[in-house]
Amino acid sequence: MPMEREPLCVAIRTARKAKGLTQEQLAEILDITPNHMGQIETGTRLPSLKVLYHLAKTLNFSIDDAFFPENGSGMELRRKLERRLRECNESELHIIYATVDALVAQSDKTTNK
Repeated sequence: MPMEREPLCVAIRTARKAKGLTQEQLAEILDITPNHMGQIETGTRLPSLKVLYHLAKTLNFSIDDAFFPENGSGMELRRKLERRLRECNESELHIIYATVDALVAQSDKTTNK
C-alpha cells in the first residue's frame, strides 16, 4: 500500500512557515539542498529517516500527527509545549508556571463575573 504523502508535506510546510523559515533556510539547517527541501514539501521525494527526525526536531512538529491527522484531538499544542518545556531549565520552568498560573487566575476572574 503506497504511503499518503500529502499530510506529511502539509505538516512540514505549515511548520516551516510557522517558524518563519524559507525552504532555503531550512535546507541549510538540515544540511540538504534547497531542491531536496522543495521536493520533500511537494511530495515528489520522501525524506530519509534522518532528515525526517531533524525536520521534526527543528520545526517542533509531531510526526505522529502528520501520519495520523484524524487522531488529532487538539493535543498537538500540548505536545509542542511539552517538547519545549523539556528544553527549559528550572528557573525558566518557574517563570512559565507563574505565568500560566496568573493567566488561569485571570481567566477564572473573568468567567466568574
